[in-house]
Amino acid sequence: MRMEKVDESIYVIDDFLTEAEESEINIQLKGEVWRYNWPNYEALPFVRPCWHVFIAGKGRPLGQSSLDELRGNQAWGFLTRVWERFLALHTFKVTLLGVYANGQTFGQDTIIHRDNKVHPGLTIIVFCNEYWPTSWGGELVFYDETKANIIKAVLPKSKRVVVFDGRIPHAARSPSAKCDQVRMTLAFKTIIEE
Repeated sequence: MRMEKVDESIYVIDDFLTEAEESEINIQLKGEVWRYNWPNYEALPFVRPCWHVFIAGKGRPLGQSSLDELRGNQAWGFLTRVWERFLALHTFKVTLLGVYANGQTFGQDTIIHRDNKVHPGLTIIVFCNEYWPTSWGGELVFYDETKANIIKAVLPKSKRVVVFDGRIPHAARSPSAKCDQVRMTLAFKTIIEE
């Protein structure tokens, strides 16, 4: 495992997943598990154009932990090991609010957004594609506070994880037109307990 500290708020960790975890994630994301659009917790006036798989987080709107829900999920409970490995990387006390997968194909760029607006929290993005050439694009892009400048772009890579302060404006770029795959990520959303 190799960790690159971009600044005090963004970390890129290569080879975070084991081969077995990456394989199991890909098994779970095959088939008819995807739904289009994302549940709108914030009553936004627009659609978030991407595919998703809900894994855990029924109590997210109320700020409730989803860890027991994740542990009890027969198909996805193995992600508890990934979560525990992430916890060992920092000293924050965090509550896991939700876990889900996002999928994007060409033309499905996400809007620039923040995962945490009121309470500080960490977001963990796991890139899930076992093969992803650079020419396919699909970068996770971070912006400054004004959303006028890109401060970092991270390419999808097998077993790569990005951990960042959820208050940083960011967006997921869609794959290029040459890509014949769905750009797949897992997201772990948290709040930092005070």
